This record gives sequence, structure tokens and C-alpha cells, in this order.
Amino acid sequence: MATGSTASLLVLLTALTVTLLLAGYISSASHHQVQNAHIVGSFTDTRKLLRQLTVSVNKTRGLEARDHWFWINGKKTRLFSGAMHYFRIPREYWRDRLIKLRSSGCNVLETYVPWNLHEPHRGEYNFKDMLDLRAYVKLAEECGLFVILRPGPYICSEWDLGGLPSWLLSDSEMKLRSTYQPFIKSVETYFQELLPHVTDLQYSNGGGPIIAWQIENEYGSFGDDTNYLLQIQKMMKENGVCELVFTSDNEQGLLNGAVDRVLMTANFQNIELGKEMLQILQEKQPSMPRMCMEFWTGWFDHWGDSKHQVWPLNEFEESLKYTLEEYGNINFYMFHGGTNFAFMNGANEQTENDQLKDGQDYLADVTSYDYDALLTERGDTTPKYDLTVELLSKYKSEVVYLGDCPTTIVTLPAPHQYDDVMLNTGLSMDEVLRSAVSVDIKGNAVAMEMLPVNNGNGQSYGWILYRKTIEKGGKVNVKGQVRDRTLVFLDKKLVTTFDCDTPDFQFELGSAGVLDFLVENMGRANYQTIGQSIIHNQRKGLNNTVTIDDVALSDWSVYSLDFTEDHLNRIKKEKFSRIKKIKASPAIFKGYLKVTSSSSLADTFLDMRGWGKGIVILNGRNLGRYWPVKGPTKTLYVPGVWLSQGDNEFMVFEIEEIPSDRTLKFRKTPVLG
Repeated sequence: MATGSTASLLVLLTALTVTLLLAGYISSASHHQVQNAHIVGSFTDTRKLLRQLTVSVNKTRGLEARDHWFWINGKKTRLFSGAMHYFRIPREYWRDRLIKLRSSGCNVLETYVPWNLHEPHRGEYNFKDMLDLRAYVKLAEECGLFVILRPGPYICSEWDLGGLPSWLLSDSEMKLRSTYQPFIKSVETYFQELLPHVTDLQYSNGGGPIIAWQIENEYGSFGDDTNYLLQIQKMMKENGVCELVFTSDNEQGLLNGAVDRVLMTANFQNIELGKEMLQILQEKQPSMPRMCMEFWTGWFDHWGDSKHQVWPLNEFEESLKYTLEEYGNINFYMFHGGTNFAFMNGANEQTENDQLKDGQDYLADVTSYDYDALLTERGDTTPKYDLTVELLSKYKSEVVYLGDCPTTIVTLPAPHQYDDVMLNTGLSMDEVLRSAVSVDIKGNAVAMEMLPVNNGNGQSYGWILYRKTIEKGGKVNVKGQVRDRTLVFLDKKLVTTFDCDTPDFQFELGSAGVLDFLVENMGRANYQTIGQSIIHNQRKGLNNTVTIDDVALSDWSVYSLDFTEDHLNRIKKEKFSRIKKIKASPAIFKGYLKVTSSSSLADTFLDMRGWGKGIVILNGRNLGRYWPVKGPTKTLYVPGVWLSQGDNEFMVFEIEEIPSDRTLKFRKTPVLG
């Protein structure tokens, strides 16, 4: 309800509007040319004008950055924010995680927005279930939290291709994160669909929760084309973004990623880097508030790491105290990491002479995104959470909150160790291939993104099998890199295995037969630095010339094993055989977990030790990849809300090693390594 001078102004505006309306009606009537539709239109237009004037009068002042502080609706405040990605958390658990964020003393939720999930195929959009961004933002509001959105188009985030959709790579000339017009046009079309979903929830548009937006993401470490950033900023504004915008960069790109008259923020973990970046911020924006937009609370794991990445509590405490004192504003990245379900994990890759470790140029991220964050993968609080609550409480009087913390707390059941599940039926590889989309390719084999499937969008994720009948054996040479991991079969028998760290791979074939290359896309790189071209070279599969005794092979039959919803529906229609008939991998195995009561539904973890490499599908949902031999993680998170009373179907696509008992085992706790 309006009060004081605001109410007086509204009365004046109302009187003025009615006067104008009557004057227009009398004037029109005096000429005897007024039609009913015209009169109704006049009233309608006037009501619209009145609403616009009312909104203008009641318009709240959004987030401002000035005088060394942030201000919300004219009130000075600190920003204590936590990163939690809706697309990494089962929707049913959003409220639990948001309440824990608000209860910690934070007043802001921050989230990335993944383009590749919201537009999986060009022009096809998905904002349902776990991807309902609008519902997530509104739920944050209910929990008393402001919201910072980071819509990309690139998000990094240890996410496949940094959130960019793989169909962009079907353009052989594509230049990602640039002013290359086909890329810019695709971003423009996506923003026109995405941003209107939430722009009416901005704080300046009547008090919604959204107070700030990020322009791109850590662009300064990737490039220095300010014109590109300006185009992204322009597109955001044209599609309704009216709140404060900012850039966010690590130490490599803080200067390159800056935009004139746009707030700069820093990303770091240790105090030394924090000090270096603080000096730059003080020089470039001396009157602006300082914010650590990514305070890295832990780190992520790669397949092959010797152990789970952990940031000790004492070091976390020391750096957090420094950041709160010297920066004053912080976004915990991650507050809660969640899970890289399905095939969404990213990867790191380096060019020659700049290897990651142990001579490897490519390292894929694991399925768990626990991150050693303040909440565990399944949302439990940690000592870091308790410490953060204690430290943030000292600044409570300097923090403006959107609303009170909900008093109704979500109580989740304790994790449960279910009985073992025997996988007693399955499909051989030949039967699996019957469910796949297949195409014949003339000439050399092509990458999955270039396949003429999915209405011209190519294949995005999973495995791709290349088949060729050869008339003789000999020395095989696979030129260049095959991305990412390849199993070679001759007449269904495994010949050899190699990965993308072994270019120009050679091996011997002793005879003629059916030659198969089964190639796994293990995750596209999500990060590169200036001068590298990694992100532009993420097409997956056998995109190379293959020769036998120096004679090139051509004309391949190609099978797409992407395990999408459509593919899984085709798999379910296949006739599963008794398990004894399946003698070797790759194969799919199936079994059922019976849950007798809905009260028994609880989170659990699959212990995949004994299995080789593959994925697990639960009731049609892809839980993600497992590779326990490589580690460090040995388990897969199973959200209890994805189970149901009755029979729950588990399918395992195993490509390397079948355990003798063909059994799935459960644990109450994860084994992260």
C-alpha cells in the first residue's frame, strides 16, 4: 500500500488520468464519430498508462555499487552469496539447500545458467523439472534470498564445453566466445528465449529477488576482445536486463576482462592472489566495493587423481577471514556443488609443452561435484559450514536480507544402504546397436558433432561406434588424436585400447574381419587461456584418417549411442536375455531394486568397485559415469527422490570389465578417494 507523498502523487496521477480520459471521450463524442471499440480502447490505453505510472512511482532502487559499498534500495549492505546450481541438484532438494544457504547468514544465491541444457538442439528449449530456472529464482525469494544470475553464454563451471551447446561445433568454421556472426546470432536467439523467463523477477521491477547479472565469465583469461563483451552486454540490456552488471575474472584475466563503467570482481582462493588482485581493483575502481565473486571453497576432481581434492579447514578459515576483512563481499564457490549427472562433466586440456600432470594432456572431471564445499554432494553440512555461520554472524548488522529465513525446515531422511541388486538380464553389444541411430558415411569418418542425426544437430554426448569390414590384416595407423577413449574390436574381440593422449596410434591386425572403433566422449574441455585454441577443437570421435599398410579406409557405418530419452526408450523395447548368454563387454545389464514403502525412500550411493567403466541409468535417469579403477571416486550418488515405491529399474552400460557376480551394491556414504 502506498503511503505519504507516494499516495498523494498516486491520487494526483489518477485524477489527471481520469480528466484526460473524459476530455478525450467528450471531444470524440462531439464529432459523433466515436465507435464503441474506440471508447473501450481509450479506457484500456489509459489503464495501461496508469499502471505504468504507478509502477514508476513504486519503483525500487536496485543494487548500486558506489562509495566503497553495495546499496540495495538506498540501504548499505554487504553481499554474502553462495553458489548452488539448480541443474546439479534434484528439484525436490532445492528448498533444503536454499534454507541452509539462508541459515548460514548469506543473503544472496548465485547460479550459472547452462545453455547446453536449456537449448539441447537448435531452437528446442527446455525449462522443465531440474531446469525450471524461474521456479528456482522464485523459491530463493521465498527463502529470503536475493539472486545473482550468471547467464553466460559461457560458464566454465567444470561443465561440458563450459555450457556451450555442442551443436555449435557442427559449423566447421565456428569460433566460440567471439564476434563470429553465427556464434553471436546463436547467442542472441538464445538470450531472446532465456532472459524473458526471469527479467520480470528483477528487484527494480517491483521488488523481485534478482539484483545483479554477470557479463560472460572469466573472459579475460580467454581473450581481450572488448567488443565481444560489449555485444553480450547489449544483448542482455535489449532483452530486459536492468540491474547492476559486472565482470568476474581470475588473476590471469582481471584486466583483459574489464568493461568500461562495469564493476570488476575477483576470483581466488589463497590470500596471496587475493592481495594481488585487490591492488588492481583499488587502482582501476578506487571508489567501488570489492567483491570476491568466486571464493573457491575447495576444488574439483579429475579421473586419475590420486585422491579427492580437499582444502584444509584451517587454511579455509584464514583465507575466509582475510576476504571478509579486505574485500567485505563474497560469493562462496561452491557453497554446494552437487553432481555432474549424465554426461555433463567438463575436462581440462593443455597444448604441447604445457601438460597437466604425468605426461597427460587431457583430464576429464568426475561425476561427483562435491568440491569439498560447505555442503556435501548430498547436502549435509560440514565443519566449513559451521565455521562460516560463526564468521558471518559478526557482520549481521551490515547485511540487508530480502526476507526472513523460513521457519519450516525440510527434514530429509538419513541415507540408506539398500540390499544388493542382481543384474540378471542384459543386451549384448549387437543388441545394443540395434537400438542406436546408424548412418553410412562416405569417405573418412567424421566427429559425432558432424553426424547427420538429430535434425542436423549432430550427436552431443555418449559413445559413437565406427564399423568397417576389412579384407586383410596389417599395420593400422590412426592419424592424429581420437577423442577421447577408444576400444578397438575385430570380430567382437577386443584388440587394444587407447586415448587421446596417444596421437598417431598404431597397432597390428592379424586377419580380415569386422573392425570396430568404439569411442567415448568423456567430456569437452571447459577452460583455456589466451593463445590456446583448445575450446575450438572439442569435436569428439574418430575425425581422422585410418590406414592399413598405408592404404586409407573409407566408407564407414556409424552408430550413435547417446543414451538420450529417445534412445533409452528404444533400448527398453529390446528383448533382454538371461545374463548367462552375455559373455563379454560392452553390454547393458539390468536389474530391479524393490522398495516396499515410500517412507523407505532415501539417498544412497552405488559402490561401483568391481565394475570397469560405464554409466548407470536409474528409472530412465542417467546418474553419470563410473570408473573406479581410475578413481579417485568409487561411488555414484543416488538421490532418494529418484527412487519410487515398488520396482526401480537399474541399467548399467559396461564397456570394459564385468564383475563375476554382476551385482550393484549400496552404501550410506560416498567413497570420494
